[in-house]
Amino acid sequence: MRFLDSPELEKILKFPVRPDGQVSGSLITMTLCDVHQIMGEAELGPDDAGTREARRIKRPSRCSTGEEIGWWDLGQGAYWITYNERVEIPPDCVLVIQPHKRILSNGVWHPAVLVRDWDKEMEGMLLTVSSRGIRASENTVISCGFVLQLD
Repeated sequence: MRFLDSPELEKILKFPVRPDGQVSGSLITMTLCDVHQIMGEAELGPDDAGTREARRIKRPSRCSTGEEIGWWDLGQGAYWITYNERVEIPPDCVLVIQPHKRILSNGVWHPAVLVRDWDKEMEGMLLTVSSRGIRASENTVISCGFVLQLD
């Protein structure tokens, strides 16, 4: 196995805007696009027919007077987030996404995941916010990742 490096990563990453500083060596930073609050109770049956998902309520970001970007005030709880970026993962590779150290040090967490096919596997990410809550801006760095080429 080996890590893909910056020139290789820039070929497979799709950014909504120019990715200034989002690729460094073998590391990718990923930014927050949308936030949905997970509300209510889910029902998980033995198969899809017996399953009812919890509601997801889209949380619009809010801009203060004079600010160009919006912010989310997230209290303790579970959220479903999406990324601005998209990764076209080569067939012989796997993308590893993990929480960025900035969010971990501020009481926010999401699981580390392995992704082989972005379109089939990455509808979003579960984000857990501690009792301290957090204020997050649009496009803030939330995750980091790297791509491993498998032997």
